Amino acid sequence: MNFLLLGEQATGKSSLLVALYGTLVNQRAENLRIVRTIDDVEFLSRGLLAFGRQESVRRTEVDSQARLIVELARGEQRVSLDIPDRSGELLKHTLDSRLWDPDLLEQVVSADGAMLFLRADRLEPLEHPQPALIAETAGEDASPSAAAPAWSPALMEPDARAVDLLQALLAQRSRPLPVAVIISAWDSVSAAALGPREWLSQSVLLLDQYLTSNVARLPHAVFGVSAQGGDFTAGLPANLAGEDPWDRAYVVAPSGQRDTLAAPIIWLLDAVS
Repeated sequence: MNFLLLGEQATGKSSLLVALYGTLVNQRAENLRIVRTIDDVEFLSRGLLAFGRQESVRRTEVDSQARLIVELARGEQRVSLDIPDRSGELLKHTLDSRLWDPDLLEQVVSADGAMLFLRADRLEPLEHPQPALIAETAGEDASPSAAAPAWSPALMEPDARAVDLLQALLAQRSRPLPVAVIISAWDSVSAAALGPREWLSQSVLLLDQYLTSNVARLPHAVFGVSAQGGDFTAGLPANLAGEDPWDRAYVVAPSGQRDTLAAPIIWLLDAVS
């Protein structure tokens, strides 16, 4: 079974893989456990050590592929999972150039499910110079080309880019794709905030509307995820600093209840079964 991670740079894909690996290895995922690992997990082990030092996981480079390939047991069920983490830079290039990387396209077509990543503390509108201000600054002799920057996909706001990605993805598939929407850096969201789905409907309205309108082809659920358990740059609270990385990490499920890092995987497994 293949689950695809979709997200641009620094949206939390690699961090989730690392924390999920720690959760599974240390048996913190209820009835989901690792039977064996099928590929090299050195990257994931290094990531856990970094989390233990309260350091963020280094982002994958454009041509690298971190991945988690494991055989899991869920009660009597045995499932092999292949979760590749293609770099955010590669996905950004795909959206900006309108050209699919051949390997990424193959994964998109064959995937049984996907996790779509957005980062809660970076979902703010992009700031671009106002055309009138540019013209005024440039003077009366400014050419029309100087009055406004040429439009490109890179100028789209994050919610529009997420919708653009899903539209491009569906154009390549003939069957539905269950999607677990991952709102990473959930610890940056106010403790008084609504649940993940309600938060999405208020903060990423365009994506929320698109998912609702295409629920038959994109069955989905929304999860808030804190793979680090807090902000390392600000320093973790004393009660968290001494905890193991897999115990600090947590998920807020669609119900609004706190859950383990395995919750999005379990939802996907149920969605494709």
